[in-house]
Amino acid sequence: MAMELKRQRQEGIAEGTRNMILAMLQKGFSAEIIADCAQTSVEYIIELGKKNHLL
Repeated sequence: MAMELKRQRQEGIAEGTRNMILAMLQKGFSAEIIADCAQTSVEYIIELGKKNHLL
């Protein structure tokens, strides 16, 4: 049960981060700035932006 709650919490955090990244892309932030804020790679930001037709 505890493992399931931890997994759900991590998925929620990941979804929140993804939504933040998409919002920042929509507002015109650079991939480098977003990657720094989200503590992820520029490549991931670009991939996510392309998949969502924002880049």
